[in-house]
Parts: sequence; C-alpha cells; structure tokens
Amino acid sequence: MKQNWTMYIYKNDRRYTTGQRLFSTTVWRDRDEATMVREVQELAQLYPTSQFQIMFCPTTRTVRNLMTGEMVEIAHDTPRSCDPSSELYWTM
Repeated sequence: MKQNWTMYIYKNDRRYTTGQRLFSTTVWRDRDEATMVREVQELAQLYPTSQFQIMFCPTTRTVRNLMTGEMVEIAHDTPRSCDPSSELYWTM
C-alpha cells in the first residue's frame, strides 16, 4: 500500500544527552515499505552506520475518534493529549 513516509537521519553526537542529534527529516510521498527499505539501504552508503542512524515511519496514522466513532488521520508523533482517540484529549 502506497503512503507517505517520514525519514529521520540522526548523527551520533556526544554533546547531547541522548547521544544523537537530528540531522535531517524528509517526507517521501506515495511509496510502499519495500521501496523505503531500498532507499535506506542506498542512503547507508552516504551516511555510514558508525556515525548515523536512519529511521522511517508512516507520516500519519488513522485512529477512531472516541466521541463520534469516526476515523481520523493524525500525525504519527501526535502527543496523547492531542489525540482524539484518548480519554485525556476529551478530559482536558
């Protein structure tokens, strides 16, 4: 199934508490997961795994609105307090 994917490239950096800093963010449109895996393998040649980490995930996800029951698309990194499928969203 073709969908939009967000790719994150992190660079190892000891100055940060996590040990990594966000180096690049890219949105890939109308791709399937196999294509994204191939893209990551090709990018691994430019960004060596000893210094970089490449991750990708779907840009949006579909959730059910808790009050109306309708399906709603939200960003994959939406906090729980802003997610209409959680009770926290409706109690604030």
